[in-house]
Amino acid sequence: MAFGQHQTFYLRQQWLTKGLIETRNDSRFFYNPEHFEILGVGKNMAKSIRYWLTATELVKEERSTQTEIVLSDLGKIVFEKDLYVKDSYTLGLLHYLLCTEKSIATTWYWFFNVFNERAFTKETLNEQLNKWVANNFEKKISPNSLKKDIDCLLALYTEKEYVNQTPEDIIRSPFESLGLVKKTTGAETIYMKKAIQSERLTAILYSSLVKYFERHDVKEISLNDLVNGEELWGKVFTLNRDQIIEQLDMIKKKYPVTFTRTNHLDIIRIENITWIEEIGKIYETEVLG
Repeated sequence: MAFGQHQTFYLRQQWLTKGLIETRNDSRFFYNPEHFEILGVGKNMAKSIRYWLTATELVKEERSTQTEIVLSDLGKIVFEKDLYVKDSYTLGLLHYLLCTEKSIATTWYWFFNVFNERAFTKETLNEQLNKWVANNFEKKISPNSLKKDIDCLLALYTEKEYVNQTPEDIIRSPFESLGLVKKTTGAETIYMKKAIQSERLTAILYSSLVKYFERHDVKEISLNDLVNGEELWGKVFTLNRDQIIEQLDMIKKKYPVTFTRTNHLDIIRIENITWIEEIGKIYETEVLG
């Protein structure tokens, strides 16, 4: 489990780009005593950039004679195809990876996979997260650390308000454009989970499904799994059953996915597909094509 690794800073628009460039140029970049000055940020922000690169699986740690941080296979593709991380396909992939790896971004995993309420206050989130952590982990986690995680998560996904804010506070997060969390104004601030918004939705969903199959070494799942299971569409992308069926019908026409609906057994199958190869194909044919 990991809490508070972001140093209280939500992901800014240019951070992944800067981190990818420097990491590609020097695998020991983040061990350089002056790396934060090269990035043009403070020491804690530099730690945050490293965290977000790791949490979105754009970089990985390797150890030989010394520890190095290198681009992952996905990081290499993003560097070549969408270095400025502006295409919604890239953002959808990174969102999926961020909130399906419990050991790296535990609060994100909980929020999208375990916490089931669609409308909530920040106080509700804090209360429910504290209960979940107390019931599932032996190690005691500071309530303040969990509060910082909630604050960062909401800042990552909700659109920023531009009234009475400092320039640093109104820097956009790239994940805002996915529309997954909305904030209402009124006597009490209410947040709401919403279905993902993206013109690349079909490609995002297909890619996330291939990743799930590969990660869990399965050949098929049920429609009910897809709607209600952790790490799958209903949870991670806040889609309802009808939306999921609609997307499946489109996906099976375009990608090597079988969706069989007989005898009340609604089964989705994918066979002999490699996630990173499929990602590369989609960037070539759909994002760049």
